[in-house]
Amino acid sequence: MNTPTISCDADLQHLSFATPPSSESGLLRELVDAGTIPSTSIKDVIAYRREHGTDLLDTIEQLGLLDKSRRPVLVAQQLGIPVVHIDGLTVDPGVLGTIPAEVAIKHRVFPLSRIKGKLVVAVANPADKEAIAAATFAARHPIEVVVVPDEDITRLIDSHFLSLEEQNLITELGEDGMLPHASAHDEAPTDVERRARQAPVVRLVDAVIRRAIRLRASDINIRPLEHGAAIFYRIDGEMMWQRHIPVDLMGPLVCRIKIMSGMNIAEHRLPQDGHASMLEGAQMYDLRVSAIPVVTGESVVIRVLNRNAANVKLEQLGIGGTDKERLARILDHTYGIFLVTGPTGSGKSTTLYAVINKRLEANPHVITVEDPVEYRMENVEQIQIKPQIGYTFAVALRHILRHDPDEILIGEMRDFETCEIAVKAALTGHFVMSTLHTNDAASAITRLQDMGLEPYLISSSVVGIMAQRLARRICPKCKTVDTGNVVLRAYFKVGEDEVFHRGAGCSECNQTGYRGRAMVGELIEVTSALRELIDRKASADELRRLAVQEGMIPLTQNALALARQGITTLDEAFALKLEA
Repeated sequence: MNTPTISCDADLQHLSFATPPSSESGLLRELVDAGTIPSTSIKDVIAYRREHGTDLLDTIEQLGLLDKSRRPVLVAQQLGIPVVHIDGLTVDPGVLGTIPAEVAIKHRVFPLSRIKGKLVVAVANPADKEAIAAATFAARHPIEVVVVPDEDITRLIDSHFLSLEEQNLITELGEDGMLPHASAHDEAPTDVERRARQAPVVRLVDAVIRRAIRLRASDINIRPLEHGAAIFYRIDGEMMWQRHIPVDLMGPLVCRIKIMSGMNIAEHRLPQDGHASMLEGAQMYDLRVSAIPVVTGESVVIRVLNRNAANVKLEQLGIGGTDKERLARILDHTYGIFLVTGPTGSGKSTTLYAVINKRLEANPHVITVEDPVEYRMENVEQIQIKPQIGYTFAVALRHILRHDPDEILIGEMRDFETCEIAVKAALTGHFVMSTLHTNDAASAITRLQDMGLEPYLISSSVVGIMAQRLARRICPKCKTVDTGNVVLRAYFKVGEDEVFHRGAGCSECNQTGYRGRAMVGELIEVTSALRELIDRKASADELRRLAVQEGMIPLTQNALALARQGITTLDEAFALKLEA
């Protein structure tokens, strides 16, 4: 199905809103002709419909013949609704005001233009009758519907409504006389709490978090300043300034976040941690909240976690070539320790969850010990440690070894006692997965020695080590050939004829040139030769040299390979450098 791109009102004027809907038999034939479903499945579809009385799209979805992401387009085709991409469309303010921001955000609808006395409204799901009814009621005007991809709806809502809604709420708070001229530090605690529970502050916090989710931010930073606060989002690993908050709003804003995350709102002298959740669209997000007192007030960081991240498959990590074969051999072990290393925020937990999802195919008994439990997993028993009451990694591990596990995930190897029990578990027939904070894979061995483990215990228990980072992906919408980087080309010793790419910057990537991140790693498979070096207490450099001789591709070389494939840039490969 041809999908036009709309960038101005003139493009909208040429859309046909009178296409007669296809019959279900006609739609079935179109799906077969387009290769969406195989012709051999027609009899199965007819038989299933006759037996269960379902409509065509439900039938092919239940038979596993239809990708759910394709359903909105097919529903639109069935109903004769135009399907378009929106790129760079400027919406008239008069049109924008026809549907309130809260309706647009809640129901995923967006007003585009007025054509022939009707309001053209973009929707992500044409089968959502409630959303269309809400748009019709809010507009108080006849509407025509067009279907646009969900990411286009997200970008339109964010650029036109969400940031605007935040500013309107701040203005509204001021106009309502809720902002006294005195410093926020002078307010009585009861006044701050009362204001924190009022609707505008509640909606402001909600809007800040929802906008972060829509921009794919991993963290929200609220930093107190002398004259207010600054809000930053961490997007694709980079910190980006978003807006300034007046000083009088800082107290109620932080108080509201404490209320929603279950913290003590009366405590301002000690650090606190909290937890909340939020439903955005069809996804549930967990919010891990940290509040720390600083000289200018309380600094708050909210980590945004998509619960679906726990369902990532090993194939989705992008590990290929010889590393894929080497990882498969490591994961064939029924016992031993597999370590993932790297700095905070390098995707270590996601990799380990992907490993668990792979190993769950054999239906083992898996227990995890984490601090905190980042993502909830089905068919896995997850333990949250509580150091404040003495329930540490070591204590939990002692108990779960009596609980008949086949495989154990330890959130982090932090001390000798935890490492010792992990080795004991590996040597007694358990497959143990954990993380370490080291710069490269070889340094994990020397780090374990530094924590007090004997070399012979390390060599006999560790079966594999992966060091990883996250490299920003080039935005596919504004991807272009990179004609610069002469210095980096010389650093990586690449030929002048080799083609590399970068992102020029567009609305899709917030003018950064990057959208999303890719995992870059290096993988050591512990062989007999490496075990001999470990037993001799060899340095990390010696271990690394032997690993490279045995086929390990260094992290920097893997990053350069991604740049050659046009996935990332030479700048990103250089930023991840360990060894050229």
